[in-house]
Amino acid sequence: MADIAKLDYLLNKIKEPIVCVKCSHEFLSGQTDSKSLQEYSKIDVGFTERGLQIWCQRHQLNICHINFDGKKLETDFRCLEKKR
Repeated sequence: MADIAKLDYLLNKIKEPIVCVKCSHEFLSGQTDSKSLQEYSKIDVGFTERGLQIWCQRHQLNICHINFDGKKLETDFRCLEKKR
């Protein structure tokens, strides 16, 4: 059994979210009735031949494309859920 303390990195540790510039502008200028930018955004994230891409579904544009330069990085798809 894994030591849960060592899996702390699997919790939400995002300090600076990556957002679509257009979604952000629309939200901040009050053009939407969404309660948060997170709720308003429609973002896809996935692996590509180049690396990892973040794509805005709402505006059909690239937000960010990270080039792994052919390197295979460590990836962890496990998730932690709080027990009830």
